[in-house]
Amino acid sequence: MERLPQMFDHPTARKDEPSPPWNGRSRHLAPVRQSQDLDFPADFTDVSTRELRLLCNRTYEQLDTDHPALETREQYEALVEELERRERQAERRGTDVAARETFRDNALFSRFELFRDGVMAGYMQYEMRGSHVLLLHSVIDPRFRRMGLEPVLMQAVLLNAHRRRLAVVPYCPEAQNFLAAHPQYLSLIPAAQRRRFARLLASRADHAGHNA
Repeated sequence: MERLPQMFDHPTARKDEPSPPWNGRSRHLAPVRQSQDLDFPADFTDVSTRELRLLCNRTYEQLDTDHPALETREQYEALVEELERRERQAERRGTDVAARETFRDNALFSRFELFRDGVMAGYMQYEMRGSHVLLLHSVIDPRFRRMGLEPVLMQAVLLNAHRRRLAVVPYCPEAQNFLAAHPQYLSLIPAAQRRRFARLLASRADHAGHNA
């Protein structure tokens, strides 16, 4: 199968230099600067869900450093747990039947996970770079492939990024295909890279036309 050229610049690449080939193990990326200590609430009771999500995003930026403080990881896990608890409460209020699919961000392993009836059905591996989330590759358990869960996972990933005000860079072919089929999510791609994504789609269409 012919490989198409990579169309995306890495978010930390300088615009006046050619982009290096993507390497998930590269250690020459600009680290996220450690911000000042956050005003972390002692009690989440009076904190709105929107404020929790913003705080979660800022805490994640501190977590995405070479040597994050143990307290920062504990704070992030507490925020994720509280947000998930509120989502479960909202689901119970909206329906008497629990959703069969559940989604979570596993920051420890840098992957978005989709569960069906308590069993992990698939995940999207990612990497955080400041306010960008790089979607690297997705995996669906063979036992669940006939259930059509890949679009469910992709939609959950993009909605999670939207809620956290993160820009999406889709290196994953499955994510690229989903975005091509659902253009309402294209605004999540940074503007400069969105144009390159459009050229990537056009190149694929031209390539498919020549092979038809």
